[in-house]
Amino acid sequence: MTYDAPPPPGSPQKPPNSGGPSGGSFDPSSVDRFDWAILGIGFVVLVFSFFDYYSWDFGAYGVHLGSVSWSAWHFGHGLFIAWLAMVLTVLGAAALAVTLFVPNVQLPLPARALTFLGFGVGFVLYLIAIFAHSDFGPAGGHAFSFWLSLVLAGVGAVLALIRAQQTATPLPGPLANLPRIGN
Repeated sequence: MTYDAPPPPGSPQKPPNSGGPSGGSFDPSSVDRFDWAILGIGFVVLVFSFFDYYSWDFGAYGVHLGSVSWSAWHFGHGLFIAWLAMVLTVLGAAALAVTLFVPNVQLPLPARALTFLGFGVGFVLYLIAIFAHSDFGPAGGHAFSFWLSLVLAGVGAVLALIRAQQTATPLPGPLANLPRIGN
């Protein structure tokens, strides 16, 4: 057993449980509400990727013969585009999470630009996925999770653009000339 003598009076002391070697701690109230929304959207899109993105019902003459449904994790018949859209959307949210929670990590582009690109490209790919598949026929189509993810990717792209503009984050190429939205 060792004994450390207390510091002399008047000397600076490190408070106990000060949040690690840097001495700082994470304050959730310091994160903007739009950033929390972006992180939440990324999480919800990931969760709903495991539910039905596509569904088919089989039957004839009023007799139900069965049904099949696939999540975003199915890659056949052009359905991989929705998977890629989901992955880019989640990676966009992850880039923001890394910047907020581990600020000393350096990303190849500013995190807010990566977040906007992830959500924006994800949204465009969801739009493409509406048409890029084998013919569903009258008994099949996109399911609830697909449509929810499409809407959330669009909302996330708008929120990410607002936050990028609020923080004066430079966007790459012609995206830098987008009109300002939000306050």
